[in-house]
Amino acid sequence: MTTDIEQPATRGFSARSALIFCVALAVYLVSTGFRDTVYNNHVLLAYAWLHGHIWIDGPPPGIDALPFQGHYYIIEGPFPAVLLLPFVAIFGLQTNQVILAAVCAAVAVAASDVLFARMGIESRLRAWLVAFFGFGTVLWWCEAFAAVWMLAHVVAVMFAMLALAEGFGKRRPILMAVLLSCMTLTRFPMVLAIVPLSYWLFGGDDVREARSSKAAWSFVLALVPLFVVYVAYNYARWHTFSDIGYTLWYHSDQVGEPTGPPFKLHYLPFNLYSFFFYPPAFMDDFPWLKPTSFGVALTFTSPALAIALLTSPRTREGLVFWSATILTAIPSLFYYVNGFEQFGMRHSLDFTPFLMPLVARGLQRYPTGLSFGLIVYSIMANAYGVWYSWAYHGFTVVPH
Repeated sequence: MTTDIEQPATRGFSARSALIFCVALAVYLVSTGFRDTVYNNHVLLAYAWLHGHIWIDGPPPGIDALPFQGHYYIIEGPFPAVLLLPFVAIFGLQTNQVILAAVCAAVAVAASDVLFARMGIESRLRAWLVAFFGFGTVLWWCEAFAAVWMLAHVVAVMFAMLALAEGFGKRRPILMAVLLSCMTLTRFPMVLAIVPLSYWLFGGDDVREARSSKAAWSFVLALVPLFVVYVAYNYARWHTFSDIGYTLWYHSDQVGEPTGPPFKLHYLPFNLYSFFFYPPAFMDDFPWLKPTSFGVALTFTSPALAIALLTSPRTREGLVFWSATILTAIPSLFYYVNGFEQFGMRHSLDFTPFLMPLVARGLQRYPTGLSFGLIVYSIMANAYGVWYSWAYHGFTVVPH
């Protein structure tokens, strides 16, 4: 097996990174309309923690809090609430979590430029890749309308991109473990990426310093708090060490089923159709294309992701990131809903960070007009999604 990884680069955050962050943040803030969301589960959770308990007080209508033994509990990953704690301590329930999403998304975009630089991608191609990642994927739409589900995606993507940038840099095992833990405690499906990323860090003959026994043990031990916190949080909520929140929600959801887990084989065909074929609706009048509440397939919103197919899984780098992509996609492929009330496919953000190194290698090897055209189209498609959502109040998560 060949390898694309020799010695990790050391190029870090720079003036260029700061500029990218500022530009992305400006666009993202404008895209939010400086409006908050009523689906502020993580604000409610942070507020509850500050008042000494882990349940929330009487959720407003629309919040998917689960009633359990006399209290309401948030079932989503808790880490966004950690980031919100200092702001909720100051502003209380008036805290605007959408602003946090804009900042986190801008950090992710700046981190992507560092990642591509450390991969050895030339400056011109990096600009294309950064533009695609920041504005040609549903990261843009999710930060603009950062309801609970979208905020979780944005925060998880930020930690994933920071981890990948570190992984192509100094590869400090404890920092990598902390970043991946924060990612996982935000979006649980992304825990599956830790296995191939561990191989990338510590396996194979081409990794020297990072694969040392001491570094590997430091990485593993630094991951232990992730599992301790997760198990303890489950026990505090459900009085069991396993996370039954999503299963209980599935049993009570009108589109769920009264028994069994929310991950089933018979949901696979619809999710495959959603990711690859689900089209927008057509209207007789302007603007003619109407994104539906079930979303729009990646084929129509972010076709530039297909540039990743130009990267072979036979290289060590390709094997690692294709494995991470496929593994993190699996839960969404078998889940009982495809995301709902979304532009594009928000669940794709679980694996988009791990696709981006593959897209970068593909563009580096084949910088063709078709590749650039796909990037331009992807940016236009996602700009349309943000514009349409505001102009026509296209989804329930769009503020009035």
